[in-house]
Amino acid sequence: MAGLFLSAAELQELTGFRSARGQARWLDQHHWRYALTNSRQPRVAREYFAARVGAGSMATAAAVDAAARAAQPNFAALNRR
Repeated sequence: MAGLFLSAAELQELTGFRSARGQARWLDQHHWRYALTNSRQPRVAREYFAARVGAGSMATAAAVDAAARAAQPNFAALNRR
């Protein structure tokens, strides 16, 4: 079973940096949310990663799709007098 956070190898693959400082800088520049350990190592939640790269659950995708449909303007309201 995968852990709660991305592994060091996964974080390196995501950011392209081996050093914690480089990884944190990349995460900041790309507006990713993360936590720092006491040793200043960035940690990205696996669930957050999945949502950011579009691999979230189907329920989440369905909720986003429903919200997008609900956000469409009601053009029929323009014809009312």
